[in-house]
Amino acid sequence: MKHRWLVMSLMLAFSGVSLFSAAGTLDIYVIDVEGGKAMIVQNPSGQSMMIDGGMGNARDLGRVVAVADELGIKQFDVFLITHYDVDHVGNVPSIYAKYPAKLLVDHGPLLPNPKLAPINRKAADAYVAFLPGKKRLTVKPGDRIPFKDVTISVVASNEAVLSKPLPGAGQPNSACPAVAPEAIRNDDNAASIGALWQFGKFRMGDFGDLLQWAEIKLMCPNNPIGAVDLFMVSHHGLDRSNHPALVHGLWPKAAIVNNGERKGVSPAVVQALRSSPGLQDVWQLHYSVTAGAELNPPEQFLANMKAQDCPGHYIKVSARRDGSFTVTNSRNNFSKTYK
Repeated sequence: MKHRWLVMSLMLAFSGVSLFSAAGTLDIYVIDVEGGKAMIVQNPSGQSMMIDGGMGNARDLGRVVAVADELGIKQFDVFLITHYDVDHVGNVPSIYAKYPAKLLVDHGPLLPNPKLAPINRKAADAYVAFLPGKKRLTVKPGDRIPFKDVTISVVASNEAVLSKPLPGAGQPNSACPAVAPEAIRNDDNAASIGALWQFGKFRMGDFGDLLQWAEIKLMCPNNPIGAVDLFMVSHHGLDRSNHPALVHGLWPKAAIVNNGERKGVSPAVVQALRSSPGLQDVWQLHYSVTAGAELNPPEQFLANMKAQDCPGHYIKVSARRDGSFTVTNSRNNFSKTYK
């Protein structure tokens, strides 16, 4: 029996498929890029997806490379770029150079209204200059992002949102404000790709850095998405995003924040998360100095405690088709399974 298991393990290793994927889980690695965004996803069929990539620096690139190499990745099947701010798109060309992607997915041309900060304009221009000769898919609400075993439904893109609810959704959202806020079109955050991930009964919501006015446009007066099991907290936990209409409307069991030690985790967002019906835990990539002791979760839910000499620990999610999922802190191997 041991011999058969060893042979199977070697076969899987040489095929580039992890043992966890072989067991039928959808594995999501939330990588610490100090308040940017970088995620690697592997499906049971052995495909891999890169989502954003952090700042255009050696530190963030090194952390992505460390996880990709640990997983035995040689190329990505899909590279999803939520939007073009530097803390998301800065490392995309460098990551692609090391792990070429079969398909790039993004929200399309910059809208004419953004007044980007120079550092974000430079990153956006560099991404556009990098595109020629590569296979690219520009998505709009209602589209699906191709990735085996998973249905990834685009619900927001380039300031547009779903025009009709997804199957089973569409109920009134009691967390909507009486008056919708005015659209603030001064950056590319509101153009972020937002998506619902469905893997069997498991559901995850990830909306990039979508701003509150766009969240309300998406979620009000009726919720077109329904409930999710896991919420990837928007915009690093900043209160320009994460309106209760989104957070409470999604009804998540757990939430993960891709914050930095001094970026993100606004008090208003902590309150929105903690008061969300059904929420059990918030996980963070960093202890937040700005939030303080009372607004940080217990230490076992924090991947990194200090930015100084920070090793860049990640958070891993392993989701199963029955809707259950396990979240693991790579710093201390603390895990919790949500039924």
